[in-house]
Amino acid sequence: MVNAALRRYLRNDGEMTDLNEEKKFDQPKPILFAHRGGRGEAPENTLDAFSLAISKGIGGIESDVWLSSDGVPILSHNNAVGTFGRRKKISKTLVSQLPEGVPSFENFYEHFGSDLEVSLDIKDPEAIDATISVAIKYGAISKLWICYPDWKISKQWRKINPDFKLVDSPGEKGFPEGGERRAFSLSQNGFDAINLRESDWTAGYVELFHKYGLKCFAWDAHLPRQIDRALSLGVDGIYSDYTDRMLSATQHH
Repeated sequence: MVNAALRRYLRNDGEMTDLNEEKKFDQPKPILFAHRGGRGEAPENTLDAFSLAISKGIGGIESDVWLSSDGVPILSHNNAVGTFGRRKKISKTLVSQLPEGVPSFENFYEHFGSDLEVSLDIKDPEAIDATISVAIKYGAISKLWICYPDWKISKQWRKINPDFKLVDSPGEKGFPEGGERRAFSLSQNGFDAINLRESDWTAGYVELFHKYGLKCFAWDAHLPRQIDRALSLGVDGIYSDYTDRMLSATQHH
């Protein structure tokens, strides 16, 4: 018999294999999202930032969406863009009149293709239809993660399309009704994941939401110790300003 203390077993071909290694192999790796493109390493929400993160091997990009006055989804954290004194509100400006360097969602796919996981915070609910349409156009709908802070509003978006990933991102509000009830509600309304601040995650929460078939994402994980803790808890995705730190941490897990 094989010594159980060694945690090894015989494969079908007679080779010895470590059980721990087999278990890790079977688990999908967490998605590493470059927050706003990796704002700790390049100007946020720019094609240059996205390009830098992707060149390092990052598989996920996070950004935010506003709708221009002519109905084009724009990637920007704030509604106001441009230099001081010449700032424009995206929602009141034609896409052709926005400052150079402010990308549309379509610009993203034109430059980087459809293979990346893309997580978008919907800042303007009016942008949801156009955002989904762009992802469908580029054949990327199954890799689109849509985040919004009010699940009772965003649950209605599932009716638009069944194939994008719907994420509850409650922010500071958390879930006053309790984790079990929130997990049940999300599982019953077509959600795929919940996104909590890294410091709010516990092993118990990860187990709970996984039990209901929900992926667990951790945002605000910028320090190496925060990234390492989130990975140790078994989360399915991490958002960080620092792509190098995420990549380095995953080498040890």
